Amino acid sequence: MSSGMGDAKLVRFLQQECSRLQDEKQLLLDEVHALRRYIRALQDLQETVHRFTPEQDVLALLGETLICAMRLLDTVDGSLMLIDEESDELVFVLVHGTAGEALIGQRFDRRQGIAGWAAEHAEPVIVNDVYTDTRFFPELDERVGFETRSLIAMPLAARGKVMGVIEVINKRSGEKFTDDDASLLAILATLSASALDYASTAESTG
Repeated sequence: MSSGMGDAKLVRFLQQECSRLQDEKQLLLDEVHALRRYIRALQDLQETVHRFTPEQDVLALLGETLICAMRLLDTVDGSLMLIDEESDELVFVLVHGTAGEALIGQRFDRRQGIAGWAAEHAEPVIVNDVYTDTRFFPELDERVGFETRSLIAMPLAARGKVMGVIEVINKRSGEKFTDDDASLLAILATLSASALDYASTAESTG
């Protein structure tokens, strides 16, 4: 009798271990797929940077950087806004994803919304449920028929000056954005800000 109970316990233990190992295997596979995605995105960006010359339109590099950010963080949408100093507004200059062309050229007060807060305070913002954040500005979604659920807004700053904001929106998996995601986006934001600063300096001295 005791032998039978011992066998049953052993079987349950082995089943639990098997389930645990399957879960760990899946986690490892997910990490490998994510790393491969990171590598492909960074390789594409590296090629773009190597092709970039001062004579080229800086928007080409910024566009590739935005696409890279979306691939790295596996998001549905992404956008890049620049500050119009004359009108004191943020302007959408690049948009990729479902919102598409409808957002390009749209303007709003540079201090408005989550992006405006990121620009005004020169700090990144992670929001995993925008409808619980009082800074969220839903009017832009309403204009183009889009639904923002979560986002990271990262200021584009060089030499102490904020020039715009890069945003990634809605992870494909539905998972939450993390601090690691923000760290990756910060690297790409630094590249974008440096390119903008270089282009602005070259234009003013040219």
